[in-house]
Amino acid sequence: MYWYGIKKEDMPEDEYRACAFFKNKEYLRKPGSLSLLYKTFLRCLHELPSVTRENAFDILCFRFKMYAAVLKSGGYDGRTVW
Repeated sequence: MYWYGIKKEDMPEDEYRACAFFKNKEYLRKPGSLSLLYKTFLRCLHELPSVTRENAFDILCFRFKMYAAVLKSGGYDGRTVW
């Protein structure tokens, strides 16, 4: 969120949803979601190229897009009724 503010760009909806999931601590109310996100983090860590100064923002954006997709597919995106 901070980097988008520096770049003076609007944050895409899917990335914003993943950020809000962490900022609002929704993982505390949704058991299993944090484990799913951790598995996604490990997968991104192994499959994405190493982070450099030039690609750090792009990799971070992609990682949060992946988080949003995983949350949605797992039913943790907050748009489903429990």
